[in-house]
Amino acid sequence: MTNDLLRHVLATIGYRFQKAVTNSNENFGDFKIGKNTRTPSEIVNHMFDLLSKTKIFIEEGRFDNIAPTLLDFNSEVECFNLELGNLDNTLSENELEINYSKRLLQGPLLDIMCHVGQIAMLSGLNGNRIQAEDYSSATITTGKI
Repeated sequence: MTNDLLRHVLATIGYRFQKAVTNSNENFGDFKIGKNTRTPSEIVNHMFDLLSKTKIFIEEGRFDNIAPTLLDFNSEVECFNLELGNLDNTLSENELEINYSKRLLQGPLLDIMCHVGQIAMLSGLNGNRIQAEDYSSATITTGKI
């Protein structure tokens, strides 16, 4: 399978992201824990931006520096999920060299995973504690975002 490990990482990001946002409170997107911190909507917008820029770079070899418009939380979640699937499709169609794959892991993909952890933490602080789970035993299906 083309870029199997990277695509598995994307599926894992999708799985963990869904756990972090499911059953979040109505006001969660605007939740802020300090004046110099991002809201969940801003974090998800940034995560979408990373996915979008990564996809464009793989497909077109250029870096797009246009910042996306900030939307309400549910729309941000929808855009993120769609772009996660779009990047998965791009990875399924474009075999990457190992050094390129390593750069994607150490750059945008693991940055996104860190932000998923922030969303999960903020969700808990906002009254929606995420149920503990052994993620290494979770059923993650490559290509299913």
